[in-house]
Amino acid sequence: MWYEFWKLFFSLWFRFLFHLRVEGREHEPAVGPFLAICNHVSAADPPIAGVSLRTRCRYMTKHELFRNPVLGWLFRSIGMYPVRRGQPDRRAIRETLDALARGDAVMIFPEGTRSPDGRLMAAEPGAAFLALRAGVPVLPMAVVGTLQAMPKGTRYPKRLPVVVRIGPLIAVPRRDGRLDRAEVDAWGRRFMAAIAALLPTDQQPLSEIVRSETAQPETRPTG
Repeated sequence: MWYEFWKLFFSLWFRFLFHLRVEGREHEPAVGPFLAICNHVSAADPPIAGVSLRTRCRYMTKHELFRNPVLGWLFRSIGMYPVRRGQPDRRAIRETLDALARGDAVMIFPEGTRSPDGRLMAAEPGAAFLALRAGVPVLPMAVVGTLQAMPKGTRYPKRLPVVVRIGPLIAVPRRDGRLDRAEVDAWGRRFMAAIAALLPTDQQPLSEIVRSETAQPETRPTG
């Protein structure tokens, strides 16, 4: 109940505030399991990306947001669960794999933190590890416009256009046993290249580690 209520609320709010537009809906699977991955530049990205999908999603979210017991209960009621950043969090990994095994969709932000300048950064190993361990498809997404509409440190958003772009689904094989780090890194680069292909020129990664030769940047959204 809470999930549907807040999704409707934020959908209407973002359409009013940001003229939110979603491109590439045809790429989203009708049902899970799948792992949605997205770039991250603003605190507004998770709810914007979430309401842009038809599928109900679980969200891996930094554990600091769960310190308040009331907010922690609310966040869990809408599908969020904590993860400790900068270290392997076995509990969060298990919760993610269990959710995918149940057929849920899970959304994570592979960079691990917000980009300071809006450009896509290299992926942490988590997204590729989870996708390979679960053997689920990966849905690349990009949120464009929130860097201007609600940059880090801003308390109040600006009424500027935001667009969410959804790319083609990426099939990922299941790997049991010990995962080879080189394979995890290779899949991580592939995932970030798929996100980069959805981003405008000024958000393209500077590092060759995540740059894709096939990326075709588009212009920033306009009103």
